[in-house]
Amino acid sequence: MRVISLGSGSSGNALLVEAGPRGRTKILVDAGLAGAILVERLRHAGTHPKKLQGILITHEHIDHVIGLPVLVKRYGIPAITAPATLAAIQQSSNSWSMDQKTRANDAATPPRTANQDSSEHEESSPAGVNSSTRLYGETAEHGLSSLRNSRPVVLAMPMEVGTRCMIGDIEVISFPVSHDAVAPCGYLLTAGGCRICIVIDSGEVTSTMLEAMYHADLLILESNHDRERLIRGPYPDNLKRRILSTTGHLSNDQAADAVLQTWRTDSVRWLWLSHLSRTNNTPKIALHGMVNRLEKAGANLEQIHISVSPPGMGSVWDSTQLWHSPSLWEMQH
Repeated sequence: MRVISLGSGSSGNALLVEAGPRGRTKILVDAGLAGAILVERLRHAGTHPKKLQGILITHEHIDHVIGLPVLVKRYGIPAITAPATLAAIQQSSNSWSMDQKTRANDAATPPRTANQDSSEHEESSPAGVNSSTRLYGETAEHGLSSLRNSRPVVLAMPMEVGTRCMIGDIEVISFPVSHDAVAPCGYLLTAGGCRICIVIDSGEVTSTMLEAMYHADLLILESNHDRERLIRGPYPDNLKRRILSTTGHLSNDQAADAVLQTWRTDSVRWLWLSHLSRTNNTPKIALHGMVNRLEKAGANLEQIHISVSPPGMGSVWDSTQLWHSPSLWEMQH
């Protein structure tokens, strides 16, 4: 698997995940950057929107979906998320809404299997979504099908929180998180024996979330704010209460608690601290806070690689390159 952070923070969030031979399966997790910016950052990452098989959406807030209408309507990439989240996005964005003929076609469209979605041109049209849930918008207009070698286009695929599906080479498991959205979720992605866990908006850490985090080789975890910095800071009281609530955002301390509760002594883990507030946090505070908590708990820091995901193009995690890392061979016991 290869994972690239295209942007992280209150100004916008998006991750590119690739898996399979030659990275033939490509998906986004969230599309919280303007369409033009997303297209440009995908280009810098060595790909194009037309090569994406889907966009997993964690929730409907603007810093996670602002670029979604462009990718869905211009390039015919399916949005994959809970039905309530799809409805919330459609209600809040006129540019997202499909026309009435497309909506009527939705009701009569049968499910599509992976075999029906296959193409003999693997690089341009790799295997698509395979799931037990119903697919929508396969007869969409606006010429979208021409962008996928005349194949039917899926505008949206409902995926209930707490279920799983296959997108090409990637197994996707959705799990609930605690955030002030209609059906917020995190994702555990598995391919080639590697697991990526994404938890980037939640006000608390639940046992369900901890179970998903425990399995991660790469954990992408919200570390939004320093609690004291937030309390002393310029935000109005109602916004402070929202952020500090159980449906708000994880603090540095909460992120550290989650890492410690899912600590594994039998493997090396990579940790990306994500969704940092520019006002109530800094990369230095987040990093030092995490390291200090791990050291105080007696954790072996040789077993974890920690970095911060920036607002711009960020870290790249490539499982095919991990075997070159000395830490895999020199772990201290």
